[in-house]
Amino acid sequence: MRYRYLLADNDNTLMDFDAAERKSLRDALTAFGKPFSDEVFTTYHHINKLLWEALERGETTQAALKIERFAQLCQHYGWQDVDTKALAVTFQDKLSTHADLLPGAMHLLQAVHGKMKIALVSNGVSATQRGRLSVCEFTPLLDAVIISEEIGVSKPNPLMVEKALELLGCTDKREAVFLGDSHSADIAAAHNAGVDSIWLTRHGKGQSDKATYVVESLEEAEALLLQ
Repeated sequence: MRYRYLLADNDNTLMDFDAAERKSLRDALTAFGKPFSDEVFTTYHHINKLLWEALERGETTQAALKIERFAQLCQHYGWQDVDTKALAVTFQDKLSTHADLLPGAMHLLQAVHGKMKIALVSNGVSATQRGRLSVCEFTPLLDAVIISEEIGVSKPNPLMVEKALELLGCTDKREAVFLGDSHSADIAAAHNAGVDSIWLTRHGKGQSDKATYVVESLEEAEALLLQ
């Protein structure tokens, strides 16, 4: 095997964040007496995506993002009677209980476990990620967990990668590879840190001048790692 250390993103790489997000938003809005629909979820998802992209550019903070996405959602629908901070807390509480895995995630981690040290590297809210990991079946296979809110920076900042390598005991970056679905966060972070990367696209091979490899499935990523 070429690599001895695997750094892996969590949301939409290993865990099905979209499914968890949908369930959590539905439950949170229901608790506040507000309707949930595909259209509401799509609106929230768009708002959230734009805010996370702003975070990657250093234009906001995770503390602000957690509330702002709900402030914008409530403003969009005219829900003036909703305490957006309370809604944000309820959503996070719901989200921390969902650890839906994507197809192939457990198989990949089991296949490389014992052959590679594994670090989870996530741009996420600490309480949410720790809560989900506490009920996740793959958590015992991890050697390290790096969460942006705990580190104080977010991917694509290379410090996220550097911290993971430090915790894994990796002293030669050539022995490490980063697996992730976000080109702007995961692949860019690996590139900025001088580490090889595997870009998981799922929707057809993308073009990249930063990713070392491009795969369309976790099965394909697993085969690459085991070479």
